[in-house]
Amino acid sequence: MEKMNLTASQAEILTAPYAGEISAQTVLNLNIPAKYAIPFTETLKDVHERGNGVVILNMAADDADAPISACLAETQADKLKAAFKAVAEAAGATECWLVKTPEINFELSGVKTVNAERSMVLREESALYHMILSGELRSAPLPKDFPSEGLQDKPTVVVDAETLVRVYAAAQPGYEETKLVAVRTPNGTKLGEFKTGTSLADIVAESGAKAEKSVLLGGLTGTFVDNTELDSCKVDTSALWDYVGIYGSKDCMAHLTEELAKRARTETCQKCVLCREGTWHFENIFNQVAAGKAKKDDLAMVEDIGPLIHIGSFCSFGQGMANVFVSSVRTNRKELELHFVKKSCPAGVCKAFSKPVIDPAKCTGCTDCLDVCDEDAITGKKKFIHIIDPDMCENCGKCAEVCEEGAIVPQDGTIRVPKKPVRCGSFS
Repeated sequence: MEKMNLTASQAEILTAPYAGEISAQTVLNLNIPAKYAIPFTETLKDVHERGNGVVILNMAADDADAPISACLAETQADKLKAAFKAVAEAAGATECWLVKTPEINFELSGVKTVNAERSMVLREESALYHMILSGELRSAPLPKDFPSEGLQDKPTVVVDAETLVRVYAAAQPGYEETKLVAVRTPNGTKLGEFKTGTSLADIVAESGAKAEKSVLLGGLTGTFVDNTELDSCKVDTSALWDYVGIYGSKDCMAHLTEELAKRARTETCQKCVLCREGTWHFENIFNQVAAGKAKKDDLAMVEDIGPLIHIGSFCSFGQGMANVFVSSVRTNRKELELHFVKKSCPAGVCKAFSKPVIDPAKCTGCTDCLDVCDEDAITGKKKFIHIIDPDMCENCGKCAEVCEEGAIVPQDGTIRVPKKPVRCGSFS
């Protein structure tokens, strides 16, 4: 992931050079906003007052498309260590934990480390605690008798890597609040740092890309934003702004939503019914959309069940995941419907709409494909290379099933075919 070139109006505090240690008292005097809906400052002060607390650094909950923790571990390790030390002292911690993915090369001296698979479900405190204690991913309702009640009912403060670096930055003179954002464009993904309050329109402009379609804000647990509403979306410090996806004419929103649905299905911890069953339905529906087999009622179902999943899910993953699919239907409806109403993928991405061709180098002129075509879309005769008429072809796949030579394949732009049947072996 590359670093974006920033304009003079954008602060570069989080990624500024390391400037030395910070004190526990300084940290207690700060007011740091939450990233994962876990109130850091309030929780830290509660742990400080109760004593004998636990501090957990969570570096395993990033969106796969926005590996911010990994980037900070590589580039800002000194800040992470200095801020963690100050937070642990401020909490009066007697127990410290680091939860990270195996590929993150980062250690904290004297801290217990748990290597876990990356999962956005780990943004939920109960799932994080269960991972530490059992090594399993499972979220659950988490009632609290006091604000910082956490790991094994002890006073606990959880902090992520970016919030920890923000703690360090906020302790420095001249601090301006900023957010690290992974910005995806058709030319790749770069990591940029933006002042809070910056508009989504400004981020798109800074990227140099053109938002020809809706913009995905927040990745798998975010929302699609219509490209006419970018000025009204302003950067804050929450995880919603970890990722901004900018899409052009060669990107297919049906395919993108299908891929998000597949990811949601694999990332759910499957412990609450609505999230488990909801991800199954979303994956099935958007598979059908991308295959051109869906119906308008399917999109209506997404809009109906999405709010129910959002309300009934145990954790922020299930709640946010539901929103991304509802927002895709609302902002990308025209392109989604083209797939199953007009049987067309405007971006030419979805394989279901790639018409088959007969590879002249493999065709033996057996006529098997010609015999099974109900649309009479194939012309040819014995020992002659057969040809498929793309206008008549319904893409049913029967011809490919009976072709023993494997000569019938999707046209990828590299296969040249004769204009009319010619003898096998005579076309080159």
